Amino acid sequence: MTNHYIDFRNADVILNMGGNVAENHPVSFKWIQAAKDKGAIFIHVDPRFTRTSTKADIFVRLRSGTDIAFLGGMIKYILDNNLYDEFYVKNYTNASFIVNPKYGFDDGLFSGYDPNKRVYDKSTWALEKDENGIPKRDMSLQDPRCVFQLLKKHYSRYTPEKVTEITGTPTDDLLKVYKAYSSTGAPDKAGTVLYAMGWCQHTVGVQNIRAMSIIQTLLSNMGIAGGGINALRGESNVQGSTDAGLLFHIWPAYLPTPQAHLATLVDYNKTTPASKDPRSVNWWKNRPKYIASYLKSVFGEKANKENDFGYGWMPKLDTGQDASWLNLFDEMYKGTFTGFFAWGMNPACSGAHSGKVRQAMTKLDWMVNVNVFDSETGSFWKGPGMDPKKIKTEVFQLPCAAVAIQGIQPTWRGQTRW
Repeated sequence: MTNHYIDFRNADVILNMGGNVAENHPVSFKWIQAAKDKGAIFIHVDPRFTRTSTKADIFVRLRSGTDIAFLGGMIKYILDNNLYDEFYVKNYTNASFIVNPKYGFDDGLFSGYDPNKRVYDKSTWALEKDENGIPKRDMSLQDPRCVFQLLKKHYSRYTPEKVTEITGTPTDDLLKVYKAYSSTGAPDKAGTVLYAMGWCQHTVGVQNIRAMSIIQTLLSNMGIAGGGINALRGESNVQGSTDAGLLFHIWPAYLPTPQAHLATLVDYNKTTPASKDPRSVNWWKNRPKYIASYLKSVFGEKANKENDFGYGWMPKLDTGQDASWLNLFDEMYKGTFTGFFAWGMNPACSGAHSGKVRQAMTKLDWMVNVNVFDSETGSFWKGPGMDPKKIKTEVFQLPCAAVAIQGIQPTWRGQTRW
């Protein structure tokens, strides 16, 4: 989330896609209403007509899962009509960078794809550099291999007619949304986009958000009041998980989790991002300071320069280990794990291929569902195609996900922890 709830009031146009902000995030809607009271346009794009739709100045439907095409059409509209902020695009994005001539895109696949292994060799996904190692640029944005021209070429396929064919959204409705939102490319305007699980919980969730990121940078809506790309979340959410360093790939402060081959702090610090471009801020060059500070916070006075601030005492990932969501449930499906804590989540519903997720949980010896109420995860064994007699998994319901209770409450209520 690049901005915050209260900042919504500073937007001139607000686009809600992949979410139902009025119903699911009512506190945030207070600030959307504040923006509307000042004349802001509120747009809702969703397969369903919801309470959010009733508050929208513009509401249009699209087929579920066609967000990329919808947004791709907006990117083409902005480029074709020169509605982007040229100064911002030239000076604050990579639009002018020259791309490796071996890079390409054809029939839905980028260069470097191995059809047998179904993985990409990304070596061609690189920039051309000068003798000093600095990316070459064309500030006129006319070089056919600059990022800007490749962007135009890639999104040229998303004509209004093609987008209508894919999304089912009438062309007039498409253009109404495109015109309203792209008006925020003007220097005195700001547009913000709000999204939720309707974007994330697709196999192409990353690409959904990436497409909107392109729109926001073209319109210079990043880094300004009333702009940004803002995720709407519940109490247990990815933003909190990443901020607190609860995911496998990062420690607190977004420091990469060390892998086994980085045995010493010196080895770890050698992976610090470097830039030869004198105009690059490259704030991550300060990573050695952040990692030392973090280790001191963990080990206190025991952490010092002589012992790498306790770096050697910290657990590390096996080199190349992938402990991300999809891989974890794939391993669970193979029978790798014996136990599972579902903490602040409902994977039986919220993950891709829910059928496989539920089957994976049948391979466990035990599972703890940490939730105030029962959920599809806690009761996966009651689901379609399940025979409880044949499922070995022992399921525990642990109701400790609530903040507080008052007085004596039933066992399914949470308890104060502080």
